[in-house]
Amino acid sequence: MDNPAKLSDVENSIERPLTDDEQRVIPSWLDRAWRELNRVVPGIPQRNSLDASNEQYLPTADIRDVVVAMVERKVRNPDGRRSWGGDDFTEQVDASMSSGQLYVSDAERASLLPRFAAPGGFYSIPLAAL
Repeated sequence: MDNPAKLSDVENSIERPLTDDEQRVIPSWLDRAWRELNRVVPGIPQRNSLDASNEQYLPTADIRDVVVAMVERKVRNPDGRRSWGGDDFTEQVDASMSSGQLYVSDAERASLLPRFAAPGGFYSIPLAAL
């Protein structure tokens, strides 16, 4: 499976035009994000190739959303600044965007984990003799 996220996906998630430099580097960031995602959540291509009725199936759109979110964080704060300011201006960046690194958040990772049906019934196993 190839990376499902493209430059146009990132362009569509940012509310401003991308600069020429951003358009130049984003494809490499997408590649790095895809490799990192496959390290953190193994089996993505295999689960994506399953039948959609299988509970372990992983839709391409879900994968794309996570890769785009990883790159979008970096586009919004490529230098990893936490705060900056001047004489009469100070701005602080949300901590989730301040690393400047490509990473998979816990929520994104959880969204890609297999969904298993919970077994029916309630079971109790005694641990000691009464």
